[in-house]
Amino acid sequence: MTHFAEEVWADYVRGIGPGEAKQQLSAHLADNCAVCKKSEALWSRVSMLASREAAYEAPADLVRLAKLQFVVDVPSAQDSWAGLVFDTVMEPLPVGIRGGSTHARQMIYEDDSLTVDLRFERKLSGNAISVAGQVLDRQEPLSWVTGAVVVLWTDKGRMVSKTEVNECGEFQLEFEPQNQLRMSVITTGRKTLRIALGSFD
Repeated sequence: MTHFAEEVWADYVRGIGPGEAKQQLSAHLADNCAVCKKSEALWSRVSMLASREAAYEAPADLVRLAKLQFVVDVPSAQDSWAGLVFDTVMEPLPVGIRGGSTHARQMIYEDDSLTVDLRFERKLSGNAISVAGQVLDRQEPLSWVTGAVVVLWTDKGRMVSKTEVNECGEFQLEFEPQNQLRMSVITTGRKTLRIALGSFD
């Protein structure tokens, strides 16, 4: 017995294709051909899944993160570069502990609308550096920014790490020591904030 090709079934379950072919298939199914009933069931399920997939919309935060995978970090004229306003390396340690070594470094960067508070700390095991930070809104004192994406780049535009801030504007990243790092803070309705972090070794 001759059975129908897969592409014919694909058209049949979607209700397309020549009318003559539809009639032949319907008549063939009426004869209770077990092989073709399986083919019809399979392609009907494929068609149903495809229609569901077309109606699916991924969450906006996942879409934004996925798009960041393909972003080349080319600074735009619309971007804003943050200035360093505080660095513990530039502040003398209190008398009595100036001879000790420091394991953490705090840096604060600002532009017209945002403040980014960063704390760098070398992990006890391994060579990695951990950075914990918070993005604050300078235009609304004592308030933080939510829904921001923070990306760590090399000066060559290679993404090192990325994350999203939580509901308090806080985030955490980890990276291996390297030269000329920079950070992008991407927020909705604002310019992308760029920070030249420099080298960590």
